[in-house]
Amino acid sequence: MKDIRGCNAIVTGASRGIGPYIARTLAREGVNLVLAARDAAKLEETRVACEALGVRAISVATDVTLDSDRRRLVEAALRSGQIDILVNNAGVEYPGTLTELTFDEVDGILETNLRAPVHLSKLVVPGMLERKRGAIVHVSSMAGKGGAPYNSIYSTTKFGLQGLVESMQFELDGTGVHMATVCPGFVSEAGMWMNRGGKAPRMMREVSPQKVADGVLKAIRGAREVLVVSGPIRPLLALNQLFPGLQKPIIKRMGVDTAMRGHGPEKAAVEEERETADIG
Repeated sequence: MKDIRGCNAIVTGASRGIGPYIARTLAREGVNLVLAARDAAKLEETRVACEALGVRAISVATDVTLDSDRRRLVEAALRSGQIDILVNNAGVEYPGTLTELTFDEVDGILETNLRAPVHLSKLVVPGMLERKRGAIVHVSSMAGKGGAPYNSIYSTTKFGLQGLVESMQFELDGTGVHMATVCPGFVSEAGMWMNRGGKAPRMMREVSPQKVADGVLKAIRGAREVLVVSGPIRPLLALNQLFPGLQKPIIKRMGVDTAMRGHGPEKAAVEEERETADIG
């Protein structure tokens, strides 16, 4: 979709983190917004900021892990007009080893990061196909391109989004509907990583949340996959495909394993994240 001015978009996870940056970036392009998140007060702040940029914006308090809320969100959006764009940005992360995570934490990650985007996509795709126009963008992660140490379930969900898009490109070929992923690395200022007080590994740098939002815009306009990292990464990804055994030493060399192990939250911090994280 090249010309998106006047289009209508749903953005989930719009109350904090990367979400408000995505919403404001789309608003500056003239896109009307339906904003979703659990935190109604923070969501309203995003709505006001977007309307100040001259577009129509509504907020819908939503828990994307609930089927009833997902359907209610789409119905609210349809009352405002057709849905041209869906940005599945809502996400949650509880770092730790598989043995440390509770079953509730595992289910929370799977529901928020994978099942919700799939269900929301299924709800909006038929209308897009009927109009032969639409874009769905999933905010994935570099953890979906190569498994992140001490973050196995989070990586599982992001790999799932990558697989969804790779498969859907065949189903959507020639339909005028586009699906894509945006894969950030370590995000500064507003990312989940920085919210935990983490620092990027020694051989990497954080990227700004605005750069991620710009990546979402590129994906809406046609890119199938946008990698938002501080330097060239595709040669390393290609090397890993050719020689899978190199991944572990490369990850260690870059300091990713040490960073993830060293900055993973204690159990009490994980529970606090559960209470405060924007998962809608």
